[in-house]
Amino acid sequence: MRSERLGVRRLAAVAGAALALISGGAGCATVPTGGSPRAAQEDHGKDTLSQPYVRLIATRPKKGASPEDIVKGFQAAMAAFDDRELSVARDYLTPGAAKRWNPWGQTRIYEGKIESDHTQDLRKATRTTVTLKGTAVATIDPDGRSTPASGPFTEPFTLVKVDGEWRIDGLPDARLLSNDDLQRAYRRVDLYYPPATRESGLVVDRVWVPIEPSRGVPETLVRRLLAGPTSSIRNAVSSAFPPGTGLNRITVEGDTVVIDFSAALESVPPDRLDALKAQLVWTLGELVTGRTVEIRVNGETGPRFRPADYAGYDPNVLTGSLQAFYMQGGRLLQFKEKGDGTPVPGAAGEQAGKFTQPAVSGTDRFPPLVAALLNGDGVYVAPMAPGSQWQRWIAGKDMSPPSWDRYGAVWSAERVNSHESRVWTADNGRAHEVDIDDELSYGRIVELRVSRDGARVAAIVDNGLGTSVKIGTIVRNGQQTRIEAVRTLIEPRDARKIKDIAWQDAADLLVLSEGSSGQELTTWSVMEGIIPNDGPIKLDSKIKSIAAVPDHVLAEADEGQVLAYSMDKHTWTPRAENGATNPVYPLG
Repeated sequence: MRSERLGVRRLAAVAGAALALISGGAGCATVPTGGSPRAAQEDHGKDTLSQPYVRLIATRPKKGASPEDIVKGFQAAMAAFDDRELSVARDYLTPGAAKRWNPWGQTRIYEGKIESDHTQDLRKATRTTVTLKGTAVATIDPDGRSTPASGPFTEPFTLVKVDGEWRIDGLPDARLLSNDDLQRAYRRVDLYYPPATRESGLVVDRVWVPIEPSRGVPETLVRRLLAGPTSSIRNAVSSAFPPGTGLNRITVEGDTVVIDFSAALESVPPDRLDALKAQLVWTLGELVTGRTVEIRVNGETGPRFRPADYAGYDPNVLTGSLQAFYMQGGRLLQFKEKGDGTPVPGAAGEQAGKFTQPAVSGTDRFPPLVAALLNGDGVYVAPMAPGSQWQRWIAGKDMSPPSWDRYGAVWSAERVNSHESRVWTADNGRAHEVDIDDELSYGRIVELRVSRDGARVAAIVDNGLGTSVKIGTIVRNGQQTRIEAVRTLIEPRDARKIKDIAWQDAADLLVLSEGSSGQELTTWSVMEGIIPNDGPIKLDSKIKSIAAVPDHVLAEADEGQVLAYSMDKHTWTPRAENGATNPVYPLG
């Protein structure tokens, strides 16, 4: 794309005002500065591009500081992101340690405190040890991907005297941040990338980014977007931004957010421009809500657009009015606002034939498709259209409940034997075996669910020692499909069994489990491997299956009811009765 194709003209940038309120602290100062996505979500009454947040400013070692104070100052300096090269933190180290220390490979998050040897006479000592003890919380890799950690956290710091001053000579080869430091200096953000298949839509990639006060949050987000996806999802996505695209600056002119890129952006193909715009507005999120966005190349104007124009790129796919379904009397019914449901048109809404475990395709296609297990010999599909018939798409004797992806393909896992499973996908009646990592193939896959953005699978796996939940990335290359980067989200536990799973949205998985203390319904962040702070949903009834979409949960209860959960009131209410089973939302 040449600059003239963008309709270019020059316009001066508007500079923002800086805040400078300083308060004291041990080894640092706190300064409110440019806004954050988290702050924007907490206060919708302010300008989301200029809300304050608190950061730490590193201070250099004080003369005569004790070993304990040196380690405390070093801790504070590691969390001060005004100092991008961590040069102040290195002042707390001996010259040799400053050269050896590599904080860029891994960031380790902990909760704990410093302990030192108080029996030692420091006036005579030339070497001592100060230990940081506590509990491990997480690790963050160079991509910004967070992985949970657990267990004791013990890191000794060896200090020696250099010209009469204590300095750290032995330390972990990582950046160490307390959980409070993480919340203060980093922000968890969602980045968005088009699928590698060039299909319409976006895939979400969740990362933690350090806030750089000199740049501000919008600039930090866009620069991180340009850096590309994390390794776990890299093979499943692409980017509409040409290689080498740089960001010059982001400014606000009235109600317009102006994003100015380098000349490399001129090479973006016209058929990728909409995907590029979608990447920008979805990544910036609430920071540009209600505004106009303008793209420029080296200060010359280009297209102007509204974020709402790209709502159709939603990774959760579901657009328009929310639809939900359930089984009753051997038929699939669609919920109505009030009263009993209505049988869907076609074979799935008729009483002839005994099918189980229905799944509904995305309702953006017409007619929508129903997949189900039928006759005990595979996965069958029928359109929601009068006079339709069941057609077998995947053959197999021991198949898991079907799951649709956003591209119109149905997925199911086949049990080969007690220790091995195969995964199949089919579109338009043509089945293909999916290449899967050994970690997913070993054991019986009880359930396999495709995320709504089409980029991941979640699976309940029974290896004979208990049930676990595993997450993998879907990589498509023509007719070849594979599941890679498989990792365990929930480890097997003898006392607790995983009963059902459902994608709440493109990034979060709802898990129904049962143990000696009863049932729990918990939301897991699949990219971070953690449970959000709101904890499990209370279950008053015995639940058999679940279905979910953003902000809505349905559950099948033992009493022949389908219950709906109110996110606001935290209560369950009957939605369908008289033998209602198998609640279903499209996809997920």
